[in-house]
Amino acid sequence: MPDVDIQRATGADAKALTAVYRSAYRENRELGFPATAGSVTPPTVADWIRECRIYAARTGGEIVGGVRLELTENDRAKLSRFGVHEDCKGEGIGSELLDHAEKQAHERGYVVIWLTTPKNHPYLPGFYRRRGYEKTGDYPLENREYDEIIMEKQLR
Repeated sequence: MPDVDIQRATGADAKALTAVYRSAYRENRELGFPATAGSVTPPTVADWIRECRIYAARTGGEIVGGVRLELTENDRAKLSRFGVHEDCKGEGIGSELLDHAEKQAHERGYVVIWLTTPKNHPYLPGFYRRRGYEKTGDYPLENREYDEIIMEKQLR
């Protein structure tokens, strides 16, 4: 596994993170699970950086992954916009990003982290289950041809 440096993203990272999200979400679109992150623009990513906590993963100084942490309720944080550049998938970078986001949420006093993921995706629900997430509900999507599920993990 490459050395991974994860830091909170800044506005200067918006363009590189845009490229990561477009690459990371290309596979989902090809699998029939299109998401807006697959066609995101640098100004939108810059907005996310200002409004939420976005963490960027770097290897060799290049941004290769990102994750958004939204602090939504008193004790619950939402994980979203989680992606690794297609050239770096399978190298453990996603696991490092997920660990980092969970640690950040825990350090801020959150007891639950939650996310949504396509219900019938061939590997994402299983990835999250192996990481300790459990399905807690359905998340129907009116504007897409697929539905998602809600998965949660208790932070200790």
